[in-house]
Amino acid sequence: MLEDVVRKGRLLDLYGPLLTEKQRRCMEMYFDMDLSLSEIGEELHISRQGAYDMLKRASHSLESYEQRLHLLARYDAVRDKIDEVERLLDREEPQTLERAKQLLHEIEL
Repeated sequence: MLEDVVRKGRLLDLYGPLLTEKQRRCMEMYFDMDLSLSEIGEELHISRQGAYDMLKRASHSLESYEQRLHLLARYDAVRDKIDEVERLLDREEPQTLERAKQLLHEIEL
């Protein structure tokens, strides 16, 4: 559950501008501000069920964007390589320096 909330927040950071203004605000109120569906409904002048439906549609859109564009997956892959390079450089051994250089060349931005 918590992993899903974190994932949705990360997807919102990446793809939020692709949502409608109302969908983006709804997602931000739910995930960033931790408002209830009733509170979101009041703020957006829609029903609680309308807020739920909007969250569901917006979440589906975010997942759909990630499925097509893979920006979050690419970011995570690059972040993993950078973390490994940092660990290797901390060792300051000749063979680890070569591996660090190799990893840096593999990173595609």
